[in-house]
Amino acid sequence: MWFKMRLVLAILVLALLAREAASPAAAQEAGPTHPLDALTIQEVVRTVELLKTANLVTDATLYPMIALREPPKADVLSWYPGTPFPRAATVVTRTGGRTFQTEVDLTNGRIGAHGEVAGAQPNLTMVEWRLASDLTHADARWQEAVRRRGITDFEKVFCAPTLAGYLNEPALLGRRIFRVPCFASPNAAYAWGLPIEGVTAIVDVDTRTVLSVTDTGVVPLPSADSNTPETVTAREPMKPVVNVSPDGPNFRINGSYVYWQNWSFHLRVERREGPVISLVRYNDAGSHRYIAYQLALSEMTVPYMDPDPNWAYRTFMDVGEFGLGYLASTLRVGHDCPRHSVYLPVVIPSDQGGLFKVDRAVCIFERNTSDPAWRHFQAGSGTTNSRANVELVVRTIPTIGNYDYVLDYVFKANGNIQVRLGASGIDAVKAVSTTNMSDASAAADTRFGALVAPNTVAPYHDHYFSFRLDLDVDGQNNRLVRDSIVMRQLPEGHARRSLWTLDTQMVEQEGPVDRFATRPGAWRVVNPSTRNALGHTPSYELFGAHRVVSEMMAEDRPQQRAAFSAYQLWATREAASERYAAGAYLNQAQLSGGLPQFVSDGASLDNQDIVLWYTVGFHHITRPEDWPILPTRWHEFTLRPVGFFSRNPAIDLAPEFNASEESGLRQGQN
Repeated sequence: MWFKMRLVLAILVLALLAREAASPAAAQEAGPTHPLDALTIQEVVRTVELLKTANLVTDATLYPMIALREPPKADVLSWYPGTPFPRAATVVTRTGGRTFQTEVDLTNGRIGAHGEVAGAQPNLTMVEWRLASDLTHADARWQEAVRRRGITDFEKVFCAPTLAGYLNEPALLGRRIFRVPCFASPNAAYAWGLPIEGVTAIVDVDTRTVLSVTDTGVVPLPSADSNTPETVTAREPMKPVVNVSPDGPNFRINGSYVYWQNWSFHLRVERREGPVISLVRYNDAGSHRYIAYQLALSEMTVPYMDPDPNWAYRTFMDVGEFGLGYLASTLRVGHDCPRHSVYLPVVIPSDQGGLFKVDRAVCIFERNTSDPAWRHFQAGSGTTNSRANVELVVRTIPTIGNYDYVLDYVFKANGNIQVRLGASGIDAVKAVSTTNMSDASAAADTRFGALVAPNTVAPYHDHYFSFRLDLDVDGQNNRLVRDSIVMRQLPEGHARRSLWTLDTQMVEQEGPVDRFATRPGAWRVVNPSTRNALGHTPSYELFGAHRVVSEMMAEDRPQQRAAFSAYQLWATREAASERYAAGAYLNQAQLSGGLPQFVSDGASLDNQDIVLWYTVGFHHITRPEDWPILPTRWHEFTLRPVGFFSRNPAIDLAPEFNASEESGLRQGQN
């Protein structure tokens, strides 16, 4: 009973003191302490001042991106605390319908390279988003189309402008285009289930013009009663099931560095990529060994599979068109993350050259999985030797329109790094006349999606996420190899007829390497110049749970923009300019400017600084169970050591927690 009282007390204290850390976000309010720290508030302000002084911007200029320009990798790796380091920003601006990119030297207060990026369309800004919505609401053609659907109070209509994709429409080339679908609810949280089907406005925000309004015919609105979780009667609350750290966390944060067990890494959040994990090292008996220079989500694409003119353009590139850091949502304590998490605010440069703050944009927490890290039962003595599996999680949840993506970087005591993606939120749906699958209209209405509620179809679609994994296994001179499982037939005289063994081959050149994977196996990044205590060359394996790539034709316009999704794994030599799998400017772009260009020269990968680009993908075959809100659907991959250590790195875990007398916690009581 006393233990239960103490546990309840601990939970209450944690609920009241859910920690919001001052670091690394505090660095944005003070000064940078590391070359890879995000731009500080003062640096963003100074960047804009330098642009204004140089007459490169006006009061009407928009700033789709202000981001840290990282120093060269060699300079970062040779830097040590207490020594100065350069600071620079890369700025993308939009003025008078033209896009410019400028490098700003903050250390010396100078403007570097500056020029127009001809024909390029940068990412969305909220200023343009609101403008496109306002222009749509004011357009007489749109108003008339909405009236035909029995809607006369336009203030109760929510419009959600989206970027236009690329469908080879000559009349739209060179224009700054938004396509604008709308919903019969003023509340964005509940609007997604009430689409005003068949009506889409096309808006040029540069000229502030509604170019056209498409109306393909009146379709009944779905019922408002079926589109929110609040319409469902909740079941009885459960007794508390909690994961707590009553004596405080086992990790510490120093500036932008996170330290936990034998792990250390640098963390920052950028407007485009969201969290960027850098300088990942493992303390192996006093030797701080590099595993990765940088891990980040480079791009993602969500193409919908409906040919309707109001849907065919929906082939979103969410990182490059919107931005994961820009759309980071505030995390709900105890629901999105455990109460005992450390919550970090993030300050993001805004569209108009200022800044905005997202409270609790990142959480860091330890999780006892209640699975053994390792165990063995000794039958003779009847004893069990096991260790609790505790892991460290860094989490953000960007909300991109109707979708919420849970992005986790998970560090484990066994030397593994797991990357997990959870997709939740609300399916994008279209209104149809069908109310039941027995209706005569059902076959036509559900050809490209599933009926998830009366008059509501969720079109099929894909999700592909490209992660840029700059691995430095014990240094930068690495090789990429493929371990393939090969069946071997045994000669006559053996009791067995066959078995399998490994056939290891080096990948010689840059390119989409998984096309050569004709047999089961794994990919490893190997350092050929060092050995562990057993004589193995240290390596890290990329282990994916499943393989899903795009099924669209290579010449299809959306596939040309998102060419990375045709393969699960690409490999390149590290280059500072090669950061985005689909290119730097992909809004309304005709072709992918990323990986196909990066690998076009077929450069050698032998003993090089290798970057892997891994595609996590899934086909979303929609279903009624996805409505009115998506159960979180998880996908993951793991980086795990192979010969990097000479034994199980988790073998030295303590058999019990170092619990205080007040907490009363021991292993298994989490």
